[in-house]
Amino acid sequence: MNPWDIRTACEFTAGKRTVTRLPSTRTSLVFSHRQGGASHLVVLGPRTRAKYFPVKEPSVVVGVEPHMGWARALLGVPVHELADQVVPLSDLWGTSELHDSLVAEPARAAELIEKALSDRVTDNPAAELVTEATRWLGRERLPETARRLNVSERHLRTLFTGTVGVSPKRFVQVNRVRSVLSRAGARKGAQLAAESGYYDQSHMTAEFRATMGVPLSAYLAGELTPGSTC
Repeated sequence: MNPWDIRTACEFTAGKRTVTRLPSTRTSLVFSHRQGGASHLVVLGPRTRAKYFPVKEPSVVVGVEPHMGWARALLGVPVHELADQVVPLSDLWGTSELHDSLVAEPARAAELIEKALSDRVTDNPAAELVTEATRWLGRERLPETARRLNVSERHLRTLFTGTVGVSPKRFVQVNRVRSVLSRAGARKGAQLAAESGYYDQSHMTAEFRATMGVPLSAYLAGELTPGSTC
């Protein structure tokens, strides 16, 4: 099984004025192609804050998300260098060969991307350790997770940051905010905060606004500013 997830979609934004990119601990490789227009092959590093963009023309998009701990092995750079960045893949690999192939045969984009990534798969023992760490972070403190995995706290923090792209602390923060977003329709106030892993409602309110750029009530009401980031 390949250590990544891949999807192909035609991205339509009819009726929307703003496209939201939620904070995410995942790194993505994205090829977007507009018929008769521009195409891009870029790496989206982990996003510690939400980003909002004005609506653009529809495009065909192929997106690849390496499994946890695999982005560094596949892309060839420490992933923390990509955090909150959008970088052309050619800057990382030193060649535009893959992008040129995708432009020439966009219908084969998924196949060509997977072939290029398959050529870069090697033994990656760090991935198993990092994946196991993600199962416990948020439920216990980092020193406890390090002891559970029989490694030093410093080693785990360094390895995690280099392979995931964000520190263990930031990883937990981003996932808490995403938990709020997934529960906000059915939960409110103190109950929403508690179920999402916060000490109290004020903790949730402050972290949500710092990460999303707007209060929770404004986000749910769609009061967003295209082109803004927090």
